Amino acid sequence: MKFFSTLLACTVAALSLTSCSDPSSDNGFCDAVAELQQIDALSFEVLPSNDVAVRGALAQTSAQASRVAREAPLEIRGDAEVIAAFLSALTYAIDATKFEDPLQRSAAIGAAQQEFAGRLSNSVENLGAFVARACSPVPN
Repeated sequence: MKFFSTLLACTVAALSLTSCSDPSSDNGFCDAVAELQQIDALSFEVLPSNDVAVRGALAQTSAQASRVAREAPLEIRGDAEVIAAFLSALTYAIDATKFEDPLQRSAAIGAAQQEFAGRLSNSVENLGAFVARACSPVPN
């Protein structure tokens, strides 16, 4: 389960490169990213041995990532959708397996990773760069 936490943290950390609290934002994208960062920060408090809490934290993160994808400008929406789809697949992998069967769970997580292997890192990098440009406060 520590692997799961690390994987989730790496995915969301790329979005945490900057603060997205720019009040002049004309859409909810930066706000959605900021909320995703807050949800992810709370997930660090979840013990990997608490299966119910892990499932809940991942479900919240996945739902918020889907909101980020819906709010994303067209130029970055595809990358945001890849990240949201990955987190949804990861959520399904956790939900469809039992905590007491770590081999089955590891296989399910591995399958989710395999499905997104060629796209996820590029999407995380692209979205992180976009967030840095679009959501950073304008210098005075």
